[in-house]
Amino acid sequence: MGISRNELKVIDIIKSEFKDKSIKILELGPGKGMLVKGLLEAGFTNVEAMDMHPENFTIKNVKCHRGNLSEKLPFDDETYDLVVAAEAIEHLENQYNFASECARITKLYGNVMITTPNITNFASRIRFLFTGFYSLAIRPSSEFQKNWVIEHIYPITFWQLRHILHTNGLFIKILSTSKLRRSSFLGLLFWPLSYLFTYKALNSEKEARQNKVNMEILKQMHTLALYLGRNQIVLTQKEPNHYIRTIENP
Repeated sequence: MGISRNELKVIDIIKSEFKDKSIKILELGPGKGMLVKGLLEAGFTNVEAMDMHPENFTIKNVKCHRGNLSEKLPFDDETYDLVVAAEAIEHLENQYNFASECARITKLYGNVMITTPNITNFASRIRFLFTGFYSLAIRPSSEFQKNWVIEHIYPITFWQLRHILHTNGLFIKILSTSKLRRSSFLGLLFWPLSYLFTYKALNSEKEARQNKVNMEILKQMHTLALYLGRNQIVLTQKEPNHYIRTIENP
């Protein structure tokens, strides 16, 4: 199996954003290791991986740790400069805990990169309108066998992904996609209406700080990457403060 379009896009972004080839990189859920292979070929020299089944990892001279993305990751705090999880978060029961673990093992001002199917592109919205199911999650998961390595048990919208990341101190720097869906291009005719109706819905927020966030989300949702893209690719940076505050500790 060769490298996927999504993995190629991830590598392109990493090559563009990180000029220091010695940064410490960890890929979570690498499978056979095609993305890791691509990073090595791009000149990155300090790459590791972690998988539930490291025996399937095929890249020689690269350490593949054994671990479960649904559990505490087997690494010390602030170990890595860049953590990458491509097409993994939609398979997990507790996505907030996963983001928290990614943040924990990433150095301060380091980066976490997540890719996941984009279930809110225009074509997916039309599918949901008529079937109640999103693209890439087109029917119910099996109730008779648990194979969550394959099944997308929790596909997530962009605003949910942003909330998961931002509330764990991982703030989005780059938003991209690996492919624009041709089946979504008809949606460009409806882009103005989508923007208007979404604006009216999001601008009803009374809390000023959240309303500002909502306007950011509005613009992000109407970029070509999200409005037409097959998947969501986000590069985040770990910052020292979380924006979220509890009522007890405002």
